[in-house]
Amino acid sequence: MPEALADVFSPVTWPFELSDLPQPVYLVGGAVRDGLIGRTVTILDLDFVLLQDAVKTARTLAEQYEAGFVLLDAQRHIARVVFGKVTVDFAQAQGNSLEQDLRRRDFTINAIAFDPFTQTFIDPNKGQEDLQRRLIKMISPENLQDDPLRLLRGYRQAAQLGFEIEDQTQAAIQEFAPLLSRVAVERIRTELVYLLNTPNATNLLQQAWEIGLLSPYFKTGNQQFQRLSQIDLSAIKLGEIYPRILLELSQELSYTIKISRLAIAKLTCLLNQDLTVAESELLQLKFSKLELRSTIGILKGLSQLSLLKSRELSLKEQYFLFQNLGLLFPSLIVSAIADGFSLDSLAPLMNRYVNPNDPVAHPQLLLTGNELMEALNLRSSPKVGELLLEIQLGQIEGKITTIEEAIAYAQQLL
Repeated sequence: MPEALADVFSPVTWPFELSDLPQPVYLVGGAVRDGLIGRTVTILDLDFVLLQDAVKTARTLAEQYEAGFVLLDAQRHIARVVFGKVTVDFAQAQGNSLEQDLRRRDFTINAIAFDPFTQTFIDPNKGQEDLQRRLIKMISPENLQDDPLRLLRGYRQAAQLGFEIEDQTQAAIQEFAPLLSRVAVERIRTELVYLLNTPNATNLLQQAWEIGLLSPYFKTGNQQFQRLSQIDLSAIKLGEIYPRILLELSQELSYTIKISRLAIAKLTCLLNQDLTVAESELLQLKFSKLELRSTIGILKGLSQLSLLKSRELSLKEQYFLFQNLGLLFPSLIVSAIADGFSLDSLAPLMNRYVNPNDPVAHPQLLLTGNELMEALNLRSSPKVGELLLEIQLGQIEGKITTIEEAIAYAQQLL
């Protein structure tokens, strides 16, 4: 057994004992594929196929280890057990045998089974040969038609693995591209996010657009592929000067939203540059409010940075730029570099961002809203927020340095 695959079953990474599983049972899918090519993943995701009692096995295992249990598909007998960072899915074989199940899958490299008890592989579709050839090859055109999301998934896996899409598979994907419209947009968005999160996937994103998989959702995307191709290079260039920035860019937008901050910058390259149209494109794919606000924020920021071509930004303009983008400010800078801005012209803004004590990028409140209301005998209202903002602007312009000056300034404004 390959060493990488043996690691999948090591006590360190496997959350339960092999003896807890019934026989026969087979590990399938990504874990087998990644093990065979030595690809490491940060989160272990195991998929098992059983010939019977798949849901019962999952429920028993969850109860035994006090793990999470999720019934994913009662009709197809698929259930999930969640052990912290390890996810284990159990599915009943489709058809009357394991071989039939494997022949119903999308690509040959994903249709290799491993029997952990006998330490043997079952590979009726010659997926191991395609792994060696580094090819994404369909099992059959009918399988792609059965679930058209597989059309886009082929591009996503080619990007993640660094594989080529086999010619006949490429032709079939192009022929069936209109079928993707039958798929729920949430599933399409998930595959798109995987692609955007993958470094150096521009060529595959462009191909997916050109054959009609993405063009229905981003009609002017081809106008921005040159900028998109520069995003990863721009991030590396910025990281050479500000090492912590690469780590920030790799962070997910939030705990529940898995798109990275760098991927948000890439997403802006697919969108129409008219903000109203861009917003409708994001809504069509049901991106979240946070994703929408972040992406539109970068597009607006690029418009503001265009002022640098004729003059410096005022302190007030810089303040609002930092406040509007927050932790996405490096994403804006990467987008600007890809758009042709020189790093020298952006350096003053970046130097402010990386300095936690900078009063423009990271202003510190002299007093809170409650303190201001008490000092001026004010009731809670939007006016208090407006006064606090004016105080902050007074701080960055050097008009205010003490609490007393802040209160007097607010009193004067009233």
